[in-house]
Amino acid sequence: MSSREYTRRDLMQKGVAGAGFVTLGSLAGCGSIGGGNGNGNGNGSTAGDTVPAKAEAIVSMDVEAMLNDDDLRDVGDTVLEELQQFGQGEGNLPEDVDSAIEMAREEADLDPTGFRSGTLFMQVEGSGADEDYAGIVMETDWSEDDLIGFLESEGDSDLEESEYSGKTIYSGADTDEGGMAVLSDGRYVIGPTAVLEDVIDVVNGDADAIGSELTDLYDMTTEGHVQFATVVPEGSLEDMDTDEIEIESLDQIEYVSGSVYKTDSAYGVETNMWAGDAANQLKEDVEFAIDAATRLEDTSEALKSRLEDVRVESADQTVTVSYEEDIAQVKEAAQTYIEENIMGLLFLLAFSGGGTTL
Repeated sequence: MSSREYTRRDLMQKGVAGAGFVTLGSLAGCGSIGGGNGNGNGNGSTAGDTVPAKAEAIVSMDVEAMLNDDDLRDVGDTVLEELQQFGQGEGNLPEDVDSAIEMAREEADLDPTGFRSGTLFMQVEGSGADEDYAGIVMETDWSEDDLIGFLESEGDSDLEESEYSGKTIYSGADTDEGGMAVLSDGRYVIGPTAVLEDVIDVVNGDADAIGSELTDLYDMTTEGHVQFATVVPEGSLEDMDTDEIEIESLDQIEYVSGSVYKTDSAYGVETNMWAGDAANQLKEDVEFAIDAATRLEDTSEALKSRLEDVRVESADQTVTVSYEEDIAQVKEAAQTYIEENIMGLLFLLAFSGGGTTL
């Protein structure tokens, strides 16, 4: 066995990277936008049946939907085209997203499109909780043998097997930092040992999953490629005030959720803020802040126009702020950003090792 030891960080990095999470995101130059329409938790999230009650924040990403989003793919192709033109075809850059996927598949010997969705969960810094309590549940098309083979080939050492409540756990030798547990065919969780055991207990029905207002707010969020929900530690929103605009009711927010989604004609961003009995006051304050922002001298006309299209609604002690923009406008803005920031994109690519190196 190699002298190299696997740590939890190794497994997190290799598990996620192998999924194409890093590969496709960095090569395509795309954030998490797109996919879905309508309310409800329909993006493949596993929050309700795997995330332990101890978790205070959850983030779900529908990777499969992002890969199937032709408009998002166009943005990725544009990034790669600009990089090719600027670098005159030098280096090991793929020509488009499809070739980036193929290059990742060949290098990793694991199909990156097999990563369908991921749910990251954690306890929140500043809430008095354990900041090391974090994990990620992956929904994939990969077999256990394929994924373990990939991890071991990347680390040049074998993983050790153990068992907890009928589930297999893989970890590095001589480390108690955790590893990866197999929940079912194609379903895995990575994290510290305590997290792995808590998730297994939830899956087996021996412990409670995450619940309360946090889950309710998460479930009401518009379905999208990215959905999240988190508790808000006291005082954590104080820095959002500016010299020109102050929202006193921000400190009444206890939970926040949101999503980035796609309709037939637009991309949208939504934020839900649960403020209890202070929700009506929060709605008024947010509306005042948006109006005030449009009147500031340094607010551009383009931003003013967008602010005027922001919707603010209140229901069930929750204030929802949302904004949608036409797909063509989003793609045009992305094109402009790419052209104006090509040097930064090249720097990031060089800093990460270039090409498809993970």
